[in-house]
Amino acid sequence: MAEAAALPPGKKPIRATLARFGLASMSSAAVSVSHLLVQLVSVRRLEASEIGTLAFLLVIIQFGYGLSNALVSTPYAIAVNQREDGADEGFDFFFPMNLLLALSQGLLCAAIGWIMAGPWAAAAFGLAGVFSLLRWFGRAISYAHHKPSGAAVSDLVYAVLVVAGVAATLAVGARLELFGAVIAGAGLLALIPFGAGFLFRHRPTKLGRAFADYRPVWKRQSAWTLIGVITTEATSNAHSYIVTLFAGPAAFAPIAVGMLFFRPVNVCITALTQLERPRMARAVGQGDERSARGSVRAFMAALVVIWVATAMTAALILWLVPQVIIKPTLSVETVMIAVGLCAALSLVQCLQAPMSVLTQARGAFRPLAATSVRSCIVGVVAVVATTFLAPSVYTIAGVVLAQLVMMLGIWRLDHDWRRTQREAAE
Repeated sequence: MAEAAALPPGKKPIRATLARFGLASMSSAAVSVSHLLVQLVSVRRLEASEIGTLAFLLVIIQFGYGLSNALVSTPYAIAVNQREDGADEGFDFFFPMNLLLALSQGLLCAAIGWIMAGPWAAAAFGLAGVFSLLRWFGRAISYAHHKPSGAAVSDLVYAVLVVAGVAATLAVGARLELFGAVIAGAGLLALIPFGAGFLFRHRPTKLGRAFADYRPVWKRQSAWTLIGVITTEATSNAHSYIVTLFAGPAAFAPIAVGMLFFRPVNVCITALTQLERPRMARAVGQGDERSARGSVRAFMAALVVIWVATAMTAALILWLVPQVIIKPTLSVETVMIAVGLCAALSLVQCLQAPMSVLTQARGAFRPLAATSVRSCIVGVVAVVATTFLAPSVYTIAGVVLAQLVMMLGIWRLDHDWRRTQREAAE
């Protein structure tokens, strides 16, 4: 205690920062490793079209996390943390809205599963889509109230169950619908740490009143954030959608393997965003720019460390034991190109994400959405052009270009905001 008290105001011990990120990173890493295991087994046991289908459905579930952040998780975190007492009285309407979002996600996953793989895959991945968004909002609530242990326990339960489920599929025979069932079952049981009260608040009653209470949130934040999420998704995963649409899931398989290596980074970006968004929102609400920018620096440093570790692991695997990942039916050269381009894409996202979260905490949803729209246009045009002019794997380069446009645009918004603040202070 004396040591902490001796620090200058606004400074915190390094171990406190490491503990903050360590808990979220470790639990998120456990989830990421479990998903990595799912995809590793799928790469070795499934056909190329099934590998692409599984990877595409996981992209859709990841997209659902972005929708949750835009429509319920971010508004909830900001609303709670801009109240002095940090209480959530009056915010019950977020729960039925999250239920509707989760059910919509489930229907989308079921439809894709049915079209690409049949009714059993539709049922399994439909349930996986529902439970994934219910659990995601539970994590967001834990972080919004600065209680990351609840989210961490849920993550660990989920990861352990997925690993156990994947091991069981090896005994009975790996099939696409079994992977979906494993993810769905783990998602359902990982809701238990949030308590029965969390699920009870999702009851679909008084929906008319919930929509009425949610309308101001929609007009002030969610509409612009949703535009940003959709265009960001179109930018980040343009290659996933366009290659799958024009060339089929088998052509997407090498890209999916490349993305597989950097999935841990993507999971950590999303999870640490939930952790840091309430902290930045509180700092901005209190006018503490120093703390807000300190969160950005710590967030970015954590992501870069995770990226370096992931990139080194990918390089070692491809150099020493590529046969563990790459099936004989896949081109080693194509997969290596995909991994290299995915590494560049992941690094840009690590540099971009912290400033994007700070921009949201400042309430600049409209200019952020405009920046996202511009980068989306660049990305879609680049990916479509590459699809017809070069092998599918090079579509990732178009996404890298779009993310660079997005990153520079966010940095410009930050520069303009700071200039405005300086002028107002003079």
